[in-house]
Amino acid sequence: MGNLSRSGMVSPVLDGVFPDGHDTVLLNPAVTARHWPRRQALAAVRPETVLKGLVSAIGVGLALTAGNGFAGKFILAAVVLIVVLAGWRAVCTVREGRGLHDHTPRTRLRRGEGWRSKDFADLGSDTARQVRDLLAGVDELHRTSARAWIDPALPGEAHRVVWQALCCLDRSRDARTLAEELAADPDAGEDLVAAAHRAVTTIDHGLGEVARHLHGCLLLTRAWEAKLRRTDWTHRTGHVLAALPGHDHLRRLTQAAEELPQNVFAHVTAARDLTQAGEFPWERPSTEWPRLTLVPPHRATTKPPDAGGQAGEGSS
Repeated sequence: MGNLSRSGMVSPVLDGVFPDGHDTVLLNPAVTARHWPRRQALAAVRPETVLKGLVSAIGVGLALTAGNGFAGKFILAAVVLIVVLAGWRAVCTVREGRGLHDHTPRTRLRRGEGWRSKDFADLGSDTARQVRDLLAGVDELHRTSARAWIDPALPGEAHRVVWQALCCLDRSRDARTLAEELAADPDAGEDLVAAAHRAVTTIDHGLGEVARHLHGCLLLTRAWEAKLRRTDWTHRTGHVLAALPGHDHLRRLTQAAEELPQNVFAHVTAARDLTQAGEFPWERPSTEWPRLTLVPPHRATTKPPDAGGQAGEGSS
């Protein structure tokens, strides 16, 4: 379930489908790239699959001990059928899962292996949004095309800093609860309320500073990405325009096309003279050219019957 960056490195920010829906995860820096695929393989193994395997093994053992009689053959055939059906069902399940959530298999996350963005949804909308921004920033820093131009250890260091910041945010839950309880108790004392509030504010301020500095890194990498794109566009534009035909080539092509109707005219006029087919319309005087009429040929040009009848009575 790893997201591969453009440079082929694995991003520690992953997408997964959990029992409560789709979510984003920031892996623990101690979780190596080899550890996570093994965890995903173990998560994909369901208890019923293990139970079917044990039943199949027992059935095979009974079939081997029963000999070559009818009972042994029947048990062996039944076990083979169960294994085939279980395998087919597993394949169908994997295909359906890929169709619904591509590259996002179902995930079982142990505590300490990663932080989900929904883990901090209960701390308020502003904090939850800031956590999502931190996860997106770490992911972008691992995926950026500018990674080849910066310190190779910087994305990993940003991952470690954000992970520790989220750990501090998680540890502030008790302090937040305490601050709310002290604020609701009139006998708690202003000094205790102020101390609890100051501790929570310090955590939030530190998280904001981490987010601000990470955003600064992203602004710099995005600016360098724009430079790289500009360089790439300049190179591609020069290469494509250089491959276009030049002015001299187009002028020769136009001259060659200009001779085509002259050639056709010479041949058709010669054929006209040989066959005595008569003049072409454009060779006649302009007075003999067909006149342009504004009335469509299908429309009647005579006067209406009433008008004609009145005129006839008047003339008589």
